Amino acid sequence: MTLRWAFNRSSWRPEGEEKGAEFQFLLSCISKEEAESVLRFKFFADKQRALASRLLQRKCAEECLRLRYEDVRIKRTKGRKPFVANPVDRPADRPNFNFNVSHEGDYVVLASDPVCVVGVDVAAPGQSRKNGVFSLEQVFRNFKSSFTAAEFSNIKCLGEEGAQEDAFRRSWSCKEAFTKARGDGIGFDLQRCEFFIQDASPERLPFTHVAEVHVDGKARHDWSFSLQPLGTHWVTIARGPPSDVVDAFGEFRRTLTRTEFSAQDWRREIHSPQPGFDIVALRDLLPSDRLDEYDQIVEVDPFA
Repeated sequence: MTLRWAFNRSSWRPEGEEKGAEFQFLLSCISKEEAESVLRFKFFADKQRALASRLLQRKCAEECLRLRYEDVRIKRTKGRKPFVANPVDRPADRPNFNFNVSHEGDYVVLASDPVCVVGVDVAAPGQSRKNGVFSLEQVFRNFKSSFTAAEFSNIKCLGEEGAQEDAFRRSWSCKEAFTKARGDGIGFDLQRCEFFIQDASPERLPFTHVAEVHVDGKARHDWSFSLQPLGTHWVTIARGPPSDVVDAFGEFRRTLTRTEFSAQDWRREIHSPQPGFDIVALRDLLPSDRLDEYDQIVEVDPFA
């Protein structure tokens, strides 16, 4: 089972914010520890993103592994890759079930994969601007240690500011998705991975771009990268071989039950058609036995 979910939090304005009945109900759908981590954020927008992320993860585990919603246990690798820690057998058609989440700007996204290790990253507009203006020179100074000269040259040659910013966000999103799929996150030297991004063929829609990665100067054709625009945001899905997983504690790696592939089998897997993102509502992410309770709260909120 392959899931691609995106939640747009920009239109979600719960009455009373985190103190309101709706937000408090949603917190009750996750574990106490998860709820506490959500509330530690200073700004309400960050609390919204964090809560939506945890709801996405629980619903994904429920659907893909047939776990009870309230029983789902999420842990993270040393590099902060989330995974389902429940000791449950993986279905035969999803031996390496894993997922990844990302949130920035308006969107919170989740991607899961039954076989490949998967990473996802969403890049919002404005994150690379200073005083509302995109400056390639400023970006070069800030991200000099993360991009190669060729990558900056490919961005610079686009000329127009808006095109340069889009290209920068696509490149950054690829790097983030790659390291998140591997599991080492910020522990990976981003200059080691160089991305070559090009327009996708029409049959790949809604993905408009694809990318190839070179690691330490060597092309890695056993990885695939698909990029999709969501409004003004860019989302990248990275998919690669389980053998590339970096997991200091070994707990996530032990959930992967098929790690050996013939070259032919892997080519078939990595180039299989991929679905784009479906926009989901909060209600879609809740346990079915609590939907009536949620509907009543949303309809009659004491802060309304």
